[in-house]
Amino acid sequence: MALGKFTMTLANKITIVVPCKNERDYIHNLLNSLKKQKEIEGVRIIIADASTDNTREIIKKYKGDLRVEVIQGGPVSIAKNNGAALVKTPYILFIDADVIFFNSNTIYDAVQALETKNLDLVGLNIKCYDNDFRTIIGFKIFNVINNIMKYKVPFAVGAFMLTRKTIFDNLGGFPAKYSTSEDFFLSRMYNPKKFKILNHYFGQDSRRFKKMGYLGMTIYLIKNFINRNNETYWTNLDNRKYWE
Repeated sequence: MALGKFTMTLANKITIVVPCKNERDYIHNLLNSLKKQKEIEGVRIIIADASTDNTREIIKKYKGDLRVEVIQGGPVSIAKNNGAALVKTPYILFIDADVIFFNSNTIYDAVQALETKNLDLVGLNIKCYDNDFRTIIGFKIFNVINNIMKYKVPFAVGAFMLTRKTIFDNLGGFPAKYSTSEDFFLSRMYNPKKFKILNHYFGQDSRRFKKMGYLGMTIYLIKNFINRNNETYWTNLDNRKYWE
């Protein structure tokens, strides 16, 4: 479908919500990447920020003509839910503050897929953009597994998660009781038949792998998956090393 065939502009369809905390080294990349997206003019971008550094100054410097507003953030689920509570459009697009895009049609194509295929949830594959080969391999393995599991367990990575607002609200939003993997716990409640992983990528760098250690990050993700139904595990999980 050609770009001009939408009956409304994206500004009438989506609101972007970005959870943010101390992302001064990354948020400008996201804003610059958003400026290059097709049909992005007028789209409301809500940044739910809990920074203690100069992130807000960076946002002001790089937002350009983007329709950005900054609200109070908090822990990731609370930040996302705070932003979602202000959304008036039929769809919400959650994007992490350290994301970049490789294709100017990414957001447009995601909205188009949601509408034309009557979906409730759309996600993307993930790609490492800083040439760290171990992270590149790790993301590729994750993409393969996620594309296999999607038929039974939908998982739209929270770094790019496009959803119908009505479904999001009906499911209660992101579960604030979990300090991480809130995107997984919400995604799994969607109907697998109403979920699609688009043939596009969002980019993140290797900082989580470097912070946790490559083996440590792998073990962390495996343990999380094995214990995905173990409430005691998630209640007692210490994620300070992952987030800080």
